[in-house]
Amino acid sequence: MVNKPAYPGRPALDEANMRFRRGLARLHREAGRHDPALMPKLEAIVQRATESLTVLAAEAEKAEDSSARRQAAVKAEEDKMRAILRKGVRKGDPRAVAMLARLNERADRRPTDGPDGDAA
Repeated sequence: MVNKPAYPGRPALDEANMRFRRGLARLHREAGRHDPALMPKLEAIVQRATESLTVLAAEAEKAEDSSARRQAAVKAEEDKMRAILRKGVRKGDPRAVAMLARLNERADRRPTDGPDGDAA
């Protein structure tokens, strides 16, 4: 198995994550065995970490979604779905009409960059 090169900062991130999780495990063990008064502190730390990681994950996902390759793939999938839904619309399926309308609304909200008005 060939290892892919790590992204910038990956070793430091892994080290910090390992240290954090070890620290939480030790704190939890201490709170459970010897000092229950530590449990609220543990819960507060976990809550803050969860909030921070949720924000960071959203930023990473937003950055990933902005890639041209990803936008082109999403557009291709939407075009396939649109073709399928048009068949349903021609047959009079009300669900297809609603789904096509939502798909078109989503496409209208997407920024247009291309020379022909298409995104990516």
